[in-house]
Amino acid sequence: MQKQSGFTLLEICIAVFIAALLVTLAVPSVSGVLAEQRMKRSFESFDALTRDAQTRSRTERRAFVLAWDKDGIALRPEQPAAPEEEKGVSRIDCAEKETFDLNLPAALIRNPSKEWIFWPTGTCEPATVIYHGPTGEWTASYNPLTARADFSTP
Repeated sequence: MQKQSGFTLLEICIAVFIAALLVTLAVPSVSGVLAEQRMKRSFESFDALTRDAQTRSRTERRAFVLAWDKDGIALRPEQPAAPEEEKGVSRIDCAEKETFDLNLPAALIRNPSKEWIFWPTGTCEPATVIYHGPTGEWTASYNPLTARADFSTP
């Protein structure tokens, strides 16, 4: 009598069940990590735009503004010297279901325009930016002296 080697149908079913269970447990955590990375990239791109505004205002010795419009946020000089500067020197375009809200807590008027100014010294108005997107939301409160963010997620 010859002994045959191999797996029984029961062993294969158990192995497939365990693999399916592991995939079911791993997929939500992987998608959560990917969503968190996309949300962090949104903050990093916005923060890079603020650093660009601060650097340009210092090096060019003139005020720069982050201006909100319906499509996104543009970095432009407060008083453009040339027509091409009016469109902005850098920009973040908002994707579908993505918003960046600006709050200027030190503004002296109600409902100020959606513009955040960086003066020639590199300082800026104190501002809070709130991001809402399909991957989540974050809040960044910017220090007026350093233009550095205190980043938080709810």
